[in-house]
Amino acid sequence: MIGMLQVVIGLIFVLLLLSLLATTMMELVASAFSLRGRNLEKALRNMLASTEVDDRLVAAFKENALYKQLSYKYGKKRYSPSYLSDRSFQSILMETILNGEGFDRIEEKLETLPDADLKNVLKQFLRESEHDVEAFKGKVRTWYNDVMDRASGWYKRYTQKILVGMGFFIAVVFNADTLAIYERLESDPETLQQVLTLAEDYVNGKDGLEIAPPQMSPEFDASLNKLEEMINDQIESVKSPLGLGWKNVDWSEVTWYDVVLKLLGWTVTALAVSLGAPFWFDLLRKLVNIRSSGNKPE
Repeated sequence: MIGMLQVVIGLIFVLLLLSLLATTMMELVASAFSLRGRNLEKALRNMLASTEVDDRLVAAFKENALYKQLSYKYGKKRYSPSYLSDRSFQSILMETILNGEGFDRIEEKLETLPDADLKNVLKQFLRESEHDVEAFKGKVRTWYNDVMDRASGWYKRYTQKILVGMGFFIAVVFNADTLAIYERLESDPETLQQVLTLAEDYVNGKDGLEIAPPQMSPEFDASLNKLEEMINDQIESVKSPLGLGWKNVDWSEVTWYDVVLKLLGWTVTALAVSLGAPFWFDLLRKLVNIRSSGNKPE
């Protein structure tokens, strides 16, 4: 049982490192293509112009000084902010609708909104708040948070698909076949011990896993440096003991059965990586603690 637990710990540690690599690559893609900013903009468009072709309100919202200040530049191009607080949304929306006029004109201003759904939603909030300014603003903030919760779900499902593709790409590039890795760990005690030591050192050196929070948009250069560090330090630490890569592959002995098995192993790696680094780190920490408590002298 202890031997099997050690093999599982070693395999999970490798999957954790590959998941961290995929997450870092995901940060690069998110930064390069402003995926979080686009997701936020999509959510705002659904809120402010869901039924009308006319998107003047969306354009005016994006031209607000506060919105532009919260946006960020990379090179000469300006990107939408990756995160907008509920108070910032409420402030920008009120300023866009009222255009500098007092709240006493809010009902009149709502009637001029181009989007029928937005108009009805805000008029409903106004009635429910009995024209109380702070109560109305609070309802707007709650509405925004509810929509953004759903938008976070959209983003998570979208990035999950990308992570599967990245996981398969990583599996092919590093020849990281989960089935072969398991077999190597099970049959080679020396390699298993090296990986176990790395896994225990990794867990003991961290109180938790540091993953960029989803609402932040990491800088492209910082993500690129992190990727290089991941490959040079952590991935290289297990690459040699496990024989990852293509250096030692003897193509003359490869059969169709080997190819099918390899594709299966890569697919398992891709699906495992898509579960995310936090999942594998939590599982690794629990198993390392179980092993440590089991190794204590009676």
